[in-house]
Amino acid sequence: MLVQKTIVSALLASAFVVACPGLARGETPTAIEEAHRAYYRGQLQRALQIYEQLAATGNAEAAERAGFIWLRRFAAGAQGSQADIARATGLLEQAASGGRQGALFLLGMLDSAD
Repeated sequence: MLVQKTIVSALLASAFVVACPGLARGETPTAIEEAHRAYYRGQLQRALQIYEQLAATGNAEAAERAGFIWLRRFAAGAQGSQADIARATGLLEQAASGGRQGALFLLGMLDSAD
């Protein structure tokens, strides 16, 4: 488990930079943009909530990002558990089936950590 957490931590530190384009003044952000903003403000629970709602509607990008947050929770250790890995894996598999390359990469890293 320690090796798995170390690999996940290293992966999270080096991968997955999310571009969040700025909005023109007066534009209303989309749900995914609002989730990105929450993520970058450190509001992980809020971001996760939005990403998971979008993932439930079939949004592959949101599933990928929610899976990433679940991996972060696991790597953090304090609140992370094997259930987090299971949740992350399910979301990442959904994202990968939607063509998200980052999800495929993360799944490969998780598979090699076992």
